[in-house]
Amino acid sequence: MLDENSQLPFLSAVEILAKIHSKKISIEEVVKIFLARIKKYNPVINAITDIRTDEDLLEEAREKDRLLAEGMILGDLHGLPMTVKDGFNVIGLKTSNGHPSYRNNIATEDAELVKRLKNSGAIIMGKTNLPLFSIDWQSTNFWFGQTNNPYDINRVPGGSSGGSAAALAMGFTPLELGSDAGGSIRVPSHFCGICGIRTTEQALSNRGQFKFHGKAQGQRMVTTSGPMAKNVDDLLLALNVLWTKGKLLSEIPPVDFHSSSWEGEQLKIAYSSTLYNLEVDLEYQSLITAFLNELKLDGNILQEDKPIYDADKAYDLNGVFMGHEIDASSPTPSFLTKIFIYFFILIKYRDHAWAKGASKGIGISSADFMKALDEKDSIADSFSGFFEKYDVWITPVASIPAFKHQKAGKPFLVNGKKVKYTDAMGRFSFDTAMGGHPVVVIPIGQTKEGLPVGISIHGKKWTDKRLLQIARYFEKFTDGFKKPQLK
Repeated sequence: MLDENSQLPFLSAVEILAKIHSKKISIEEVVKIFLARIKKYNPVINAITDIRTDEDLLEEAREKDRLLAEGMILGDLHGLPMTVKDGFNVIGLKTSNGHPSYRNNIATEDAELVKRLKNSGAIIMGKTNLPLFSIDWQSTNFWFGQTNNPYDINRVPGGSSGGSAAALAMGFTPLELGSDAGGSIRVPSHFCGICGIRTTEQALSNRGQFKFHGKAQGQRMVTTSGPMAKNVDDLLLALNVLWTKGKLLSEIPPVDFHSSSWEGEQLKIAYSSTLYNLEVDLEYQSLITAFLNELKLDGNILQEDKPIYDADKAYDLNGVFMGHEIDASSPTPSFLTKIFIYFFILIKYRDHAWAKGASKGIGISSADFMKALDEKDSIADSFSGFFEKYDVWITPVASIPAFKHQKAGKPFLVNGKKVKYTDAMGRFSFDTAMGGHPVVVIPIGQTKEGLPVGISIHGKKWTDKRLLQIARYFEKFTDGFKKPQLK
């Protein structure tokens, strides 16, 4: 039993819950196993930024064991220990939101989605790392430090939900809650060989995410929350918990999660070998091609195609909305924030277009903001029209697999050609965020160096369940999550 339980951190959430609810293992023992693994390996990976005391966690585990023994199950996640991204408030834990001014901030209330996880019986163990200002595809800041990729600690785990992905891959947690505006779920899932979903915009509540005391709730545009896990079944389980049921929230459209489904019919699949004519690593591209061939051999219809939209405008708009929401929660006056953010992005990331868009969003006039919304709607309409022709659209997640730790902004060499740092990730994720549609990432294989790679599977708005069911079918043509062999 001891040897069997040593593999427990790499089981899926569904498998762990089955063991708990059938009483093959106690919740207390499960928590002890995860705590032991975190203590052993977190000093190397540095994914966990804050964690509750052993005594506190074990006391909650014993109480949930008692309820289970009495035949009382709080919900679908009863007894499952898990972690959440630093950007979500969790009572009693540090919530820096990636902002240095809040690095010692202790949350006094739970984010809405954290409440839902707890109400369903989940045990929130701790928080996971993100980058400075939650802006980067690395997960490094000067107060919590650098998070490393479990498949190669010399490489990054992605960002901004990089600590989330690394914690999952390393067996610190079976389930995670992340968020995504410019690839923050998608890129870490790709780099760490796990699954994640950027849900339909406004499908999940952002209340209590990136929320600063005394400041308005930001993250109302573009940023979406979503679960991250080792397989798609776990995403379905988590999203069923996180999606609004019963009590409605005023800002969330009352769309039933189960209103869409896939019954196994033949799929019409669009795919793009790249976006914005960018180089994609040849080995990564070959793995995508092999995967697409498997789908074709299984009887699906594949067509190379992509939505028609102004990519430069979409990239600019992502920056505008990002800047607008940074301004809403910033502790400094708008004019200072505007200057700082412009030069921060320009100097650190060497991206004038992104810097210009973000600074434009800070202190934006009501007329210009409404114009930006009109432009966003127009781009989203292009995506919606595209998904009337296809069931899904498959794209690379980025230009490259996980890269080695480096200074942000330094260009990459892809297939012998120089690619801008932000283009390699941002052009695949900033633009498509403007569609507001759901995007699932699943791993499809590993490079010769043992680095996992994934694909983005895009679908029609408000068909998140159907998209996940299709992604689960796609998993049949992959090896799925592969346990990292830490060097």
